Amino acid sequence: MDGKPVRMICRTCGSGRVARDAWAEWDIDRQTWVLGPVFDYAFCHDCEDETRIKEHPVVPAQAGA
Repeated sequence: MDGKPVRMICRTCGSGRVARDAWAEWDIDRQTWVLGPVFDYAFCHDCEDETRIKEHPVVPAQAGA
């Protein structure tokens, strides 16, 4: 990534309501769950089905819009 903000969206419908499978691992020192590996499986809550996720650039709101 080049430092510009992106949204993760569904390749099928363009929704931003997407999720990925991941492990959460217990960190005994911090006493909290921390995100571990993130897997390839993706789900779209609008399509209600498996999907592929793509990055979409975030366009800043235009002044006066």
